[in-house]
Amino acid sequence: MKITIFYFSGTGNTWWCAQEIQKQFNAENNDCSAISIEQAATEMVKTACRDSDIIGIGYPIYGSDLPQPMKDFIDVTLPENSEGQTKLFTFCTQLLFSGDGAYVYHDELQRKNWEISWSVHLRMPNNICVTKMPFPYTTNQNKINKRLAKSKKKIEKFTRTIISGKTLRQGSTSISKLLGLLQRNPYRKYYPRMQNDITIDSDTCINCNRCITICPTNNLYSDDDGIKAKGSCVLCVRCYNFCPTQSILYMGKKHKEKRGTPYRGPVKDFSPEQIN
Repeated sequence: MKITIFYFSGTGNTWWCAQEIQKQFNAENNDCSAISIEQAATEMVKTACRDSDIIGIGYPIYGSDLPQPMKDFIDVTLPENSEGQTKLFTFCTQLLFSGDGAYVYHDELQRKNWEISWSVHLRMPNNICVTKMPFPYTTNQNKINKRLAKSKKKIEKFTRTIISGKTLRQGSTSISKLLGLLQRNPYRKYYPRMQNDITIDSDTCINCNRCITICPTNNLYSDDDGIKAKGSCVLCVRCYNFCPTQSILYMGKKHKEKRGTPYRGPVKDFSPEQIN
């Protein structure tokens, strides 16, 4: 089978899962590729959807909702499945639970004649390191590897299910939708305000412009007064986590040094420049 995965990843968790899914499919003599939507030109997406037997969609879940770049990709770039023959699977990465995270965009996909045949939730290490939300996180690679090993087993089971033709729709039940709504409704209500929560500490910023380069929405720019934000943040925390001097402020709060370096991906060789 020919399988193409399109994914959005902020700080590497979904990227890692996409790579692992690709490896599992290819190990079973399939032709699978994984492509960041930040690198997916419209014509290339159309060609892949036309030529593939299965399309995969992967994303991190934010408040039981899709990140805006993935919504835009599905709504604008993903073509209609005109003949309805190409199958689709979705996967989302999450910290604990998201209710219907992997299935939440079912109606929007269905309007383009895409039916979710398989969906799965994958727990990954916490990447939210902002001081304003002091959730525990770790950069200890041994601890991270333990979580990755569990996710890898779930990915292996998931890909075997797809290859077998059996159906798996995690997050599709009424209870899952209710649990998702409990997070999604307040998230969607406050999302526009949260898009303005990134600012830059000009006293410590070294003007390396890395945050500008890696931002998936061109939210950051440089002028005579330093680096500024436009207010179009999509909350991926990529700039916050990968700033070399921790000069990105979230809701006016700087990263606390005593918490250690922010999370910078599930493996040491990850960098956001690989996917944007």
